[in-house]
Amino acid sequence: MSLEDEFHAAVLRGYQEVGKETGYWANYFIRDVKNLGALTVAKKLLSKKADGIPATGLQTLIDHHRADLSIEALVLSSAFSSLFTAEELDEAQFRLHAVPAHAFRRKISPLEIRIEDLNAGKIYREGAACTVVLNAYERSEAARKLCIAKYGARCKVCEMTFGEVYGEIGEGFIHVHHIRPLAAVRKEYELNPVKDLLPVCPNCHAMLHSHDPPLTVEELRQIMSL
Repeated sequence: MSLEDEFHAAVLRGYQEVGKETGYWANYFIRDVKNLGALTVAKKLLSKKADGIPATGLQTLIDHHRADLSIEALVLSSAFSSLFTAEELDEAQFRLHAVPAHAFRRKISPLEIRIEDLNAGKIYREGAACTVVLNAYERSEAARKLCIAKYGARCKVCEMTFGEVYGEIGEGFIHVHHIRPLAAVRKEYELNPVKDLLPVCPNCHAMLHSHDPPLTVEELRQIMSL
């Protein structure tokens, strides 16, 4: 497979990942990628000089703290930068330079991951401009029970249950994990315990939060399978 083919495949994977994580599906973009090829489309996008206002797709990634999934970030990666001219690389760098640091996923030090904080009702911040406070419904035991009623008390990552390991004292114990990072929510919202929560064991919960925004369940499963 040529480097151009590898770039094309990476763009297709990125499209799927962005859609699953943010709900934003760039249909016109992916149509052009399939018709013209990812390299041609990327070069076309970079030929348009940025005016300081992020395009819709990039702004969506910024809002979800996943600017690392942008086409600009892929272009600048060591794996594919050789496909682009100096001018194209400068344009990609210019666009990302204007993106705040909190818009990129970052790895969390193991010393910063505190199990006792993961299920607590806390204030989550989005940059410096917005503060999101969990409402009472989100913090309630009712949300946890509805989640477990749907999925059971088996970890969605490693598939263990505390009842199987510890017997009666562990029966029904499990953490619940927010699929949609709360930091990405612009305003108070009504949580859906079935769509927004998943049961996970404390160990997997901590590892999901080893990155900010958290890893997805699928990403952690993949890491565990290596």
